[in-house]
Amino acid sequence: MKGSIKSKLTFIILAVTTITSAIGYIGFISWYMNEQYKKTIELSNTIGIVISQDVGKLILLDDVSAAADISTQLKSFTNLQKLVLYKKDGKPILQYNIDNKSFDVPKIDFNNIDEISKNENLITIYHKANYQDTYLGVVFFEFKVESLSDIIKKDIFVIILIFMYVLGISFILAKTFATKFTEPVLKLVSFLERIDKTESLSKRVTTSEKNEFGKLYKEVNTMLERIENSYYILKVASAAFETQSGMIITDANQKILQVNKSFSKITGYTLDEVIGKKPALFKSGLHNKEFYDKMFDSLRKNNFWMGEITNIKKDGSLINEHLIIQSVLNEKNEVIYYVASFLDTTKQKEIENQLEINQQILLQQAKLAAMGEMLENIAHQWKQPLSIITTLTSGILLNKELNILTDEFLKDGLNNITNSVKYMSKTIDDFRNFYNNKLEKKEFSIKNSIEKSLVLLSSKLMKNNVIIIKNIEDIEILGYENELIQVYMNILNNAMDSLENLKDEIKIIKITGRIEGNKAYIEFLDNAGGINEEIIDKIFDSHFTTKDATKGTGIGLYMSRIIISKAKGELDVFNKTFDFKEKSYKGANFIITLPLK
Repeated sequence: MKGSIKSKLTFIILAVTTITSAIGYIGFISWYMNEQYKKTIELSNTIGIVISQDVGKLILLDDVSAAADISTQLKSFTNLQKLVLYKKDGKPILQYNIDNKSFDVPKIDFNNIDEISKNENLITIYHKANYQDTYLGVVFFEFKVESLSDIIKKDIFVIILIFMYVLGISFILAKTFATKFTEPVLKLVSFLERIDKTESLSKRVTTSEKNEFGKLYKEVNTMLERIENSYYILKVASAAFETQSGMIITDANQKILQVNKSFSKITGYTLDEVIGKKPALFKSGLHNKEFYDKMFDSLRKNNFWMGEITNIKKDGSLINEHLIIQSVLNEKNEVIYYVASFLDTTKQKEIENQLEINQQILLQQAKLAAMGEMLENIAHQWKQPLSIITTLTSGILLNKELNILTDEFLKDGLNNITNSVKYMSKTIDDFRNFYNNKLEKKEFSIKNSIEKSLVLLSSKLMKNNVIIIKNIEDIEILGYENELIQVYMNILNNAMDSLENLKDEIKIIKITGRIEGNKAYIEFLDNAGGINEEIIDKIFDSHFTTKDATKGTGIGLYMSRIIISKAKGELDVFNKTFDFKEKSYKGANFIITLPLK
């Protein structure tokens, strides 16, 4: 059906009104004609009663004047067209016609007496004629009633007038109620059209209706709220999908359904090239079956897997990925999708590897920077045993030339030479062990490692008359001893450099080691006056130094913090005041914190 709801509704209301009016009128006509039928039957009974006495006279007494009386009485019944009076033997003895015209008297069938028949607008009735409970004969009546066409013709103008009036009123009412009915609908349609074209989903439609329209508006607002939430979630999901991370969505059978732009940018594959295929397409061959078994076992148990993986790009080059796979479940906890996101960590790996190399280079540079001091320390430590060896060998040779060399003198001299050589050998071993590039993680004593660093720096400590105060608990940790010794030496060298500025004052370095909870704390505290508060936060920066270029590079403390961080520990510094022999001193307090396990 074409046309607006308003016109359709108006047409429906007019049609219903017309049909209802027609049905009502037809019902009225039916009722009216039925009433005529019943009244005609009642009239026949009434006539029978009225003329019963004269009928008795006519039949029983053969009183001809009674016939005239009957005809006179019948004139008052205008609906009565004909009347015939039959005796019991079927012989008609009286006939009446409203037009006073003769007519053919119908023969009577006594078997059908009391039946009523209707032919168009004529009703024929047969009644038994009784007088004082005496059966005298039969009376035939023929009544004229109004037919349907008679009634319509008679009232046609009134009917048309009433119909036009009703139709007009109905049209006005239909128009009014159709407008009232369609107005909320049209308002809602107009609102939704604006929402679709221009306005935000945050808009809501309002109405004062308290009926079904009110419920409809409420449902539309609820729907808009859900759409707005869904649209927001969709925008967030869309934004998340188009991130810098490559993303893949597969079905439960691991067939690729969708990828994002970052995936194509990273791998070189387009959606058309991978859709319907499995992620096995990107396997590099560098991971064994056990690796993938663990991955899928985690997905089955936890619906999640995260790890590092090496895949292959379209051009055949390798790509390092930090990969996260998440299972998406339905209400039955069945997997319907897999969502994978990955970051290209190839460059990061290269940077990390290069950083590791650079750190090793810096560590070696730091060691080389201390090598001069170490050689000086070794030379100082070797000076005395070399002097002893020279003196002893000279004495042995002199006594030999003078023939006064005794076995006891030779034995004591050789023993002293051997002990001096052993001391020198140990010094070389300590030096070689410290500069050994082979890193070996093992358990070692912090106390012993500190002693080793002090031995390596003993020459400088003695030269500067530094007093070492030690309070170190026996602590065993797992780590790289040589790297930790390097940290000790960097801190001690910085302390000794600062202590050189003290002229006639006592020079102190306090070393303590203790355990608190599950951590080891190692502290180095000097009395050189502390670090300027303006630079104390910068001393661990790369190449930061307050020394002359000939005395330091600034990488010692920087490398020290890196070494401690790699051991999952911390290296901090702050200024601290302490008392020694009833005198107060201030200095830099370096604290190393290391985990015991």
